[in-house]
Amino acid sequence: MYKKPLEICCYVAGAGAFGVFFRWLQDQLAFDENGLNERSFFNLLVPAMVIASALVFRHFIRSMQDKRLAPPKDFCKALYNPGKIFAILRWLAGLVMIAGAVVLMMTTETDANADMIRVLCLLAALSGLAFPLVLGQANYETFEHQTLVRIGSMLPVLMYAVWLILSYVRNQLNSVVWSFAVELVTIMFAMMGFFRVGCFAFHVEKQYNALFGAMMGTMMCIMALADERYMGMQLILLASAGMLLLYTWILVRNLEKLPPKKIDDPAVDEGGFEKL
Repeated sequence: MYKKPLEICCYVAGAGAFGVFFRWLQDQLAFDENGLNERSFFNLLVPAMVIASALVFRHFIRSMQDKRLAPPKDFCKALYNPGKIFAILRWLAGLVMIAGAVVLMMTTETDANADMIRVLCLLAALSGLAFPLVLGQANYETFEHQTLVRIGSMLPVLMYAVWLILSYVRNQLNSVVWSFAVELVTIMFAMMGFFRVGCFAFHVEKQYNALFGAMMGTMMCIMALADERYMGMQLILLASAGMLLLYTWILVRNLEKLPPKKIDDPAVDEGGFEKL
């Protein structure tokens, strides 16, 4: 039961570890004292790491498809996470995100975009509170409080949407693309991961897309920790990585065998007309 989730989560965390290391080396070696990006091997290695991670994760998805394994479409079955260990992990991830929101609020009072950051902090705190409650709701036999669960599932998406706008506003005059490119890509992948997993609550499930989004979101959130930013934002990224990694573990843990494909009855041969 735990072998496959552990294997895949180790690959995801390992990819994030390599990513944060390569990005840190890029920050140290590919920028001059004025903050300008220079020609460097790491300018190729960092995107290559992202692409390689996506290919590895896609390989896992294809392997599941070949074995006809997929997360259930039902919200409660797909995100079923019983026991005290899961409860501790989901509350820990939520509390880290709430702590990040509080720290960010306390350290950005003089920031030029303080109002937008306050909105980001509010959404991050609500996301941290909603995460354990949403996962806890999946442990019931029937899917109740659907409206609240749907709102809770979409809060991280809204949070990262605000962060995307904030990142654009802060870097609209910045000509050094490599200084903020990783953050933008991370925000988009994290948004995609939370959105895809949140779709289970809306009954528009695409199980493989949700699993891929959770894996890529985890990897990119870890990689982005190499950049310098407010400590509160770092905590939010760390919490997001933990949430998406927990989603990955749960979805893989709950894989189920798909029913065999139905073979249609062969058409009656009427001189070739039916085949035509």
